Amino acid sequence: MAHSAQQEQQCLACQHNTPTQGTRICPLCGHRFQGNGWDGIDAHWRAKHQNILRYEEFWASLCDAHREH
Repeated sequence: MAHSAQQEQQCLACQHNTPTQGTRICPLCGHRFQGNGWDGIDAHWRAKHQNILRYEEFWASLCDAHREH
């Protein structure tokens, strides 16, 4: 799926060149999530990165290609 320039600027995963295919990877620390897509991202983000960006803001920033799976 193609990204618009505006989506890439807003998507935290695009900003950190996080792959859109395969195992989901945290764009800030490189943690690889096991199981189905982003399973566990909310707990991981709140424990490790909440001081940088609230989880809700992180999730809302993701483009469609990074949110899928």
